[in-house]
Amino acid sequence: MEDTLTVMQRTYRKFFGVGMLFLLIAFALVIWQPFGRNSSLIVGLILFAAAFIPLEMARRIARRMALVAMRENRKA
Repeated sequence: MEDTLTVMQRTYRKFFGVGMLFLLIAFALVIWQPFGRNSSLIVGLILFAAAFIPLEMARRIARRMALVAMRENRKA
């Protein structure tokens, strides 16, 4: 079970990191507007919306990790 939790934790960190990176880039594009006002806003909004996909996956993995950890503790 511990191997399963470490693999899930690694996967969770990857998804969470990608999602937060997308959010950071999206906010930076909206604030600094390197491509012009409209282009940066559109790209920022697209990245902002796309960031929720890996963040949702990370949330689901975290929930599954909690269920696996609880199941492991009940047997002990």
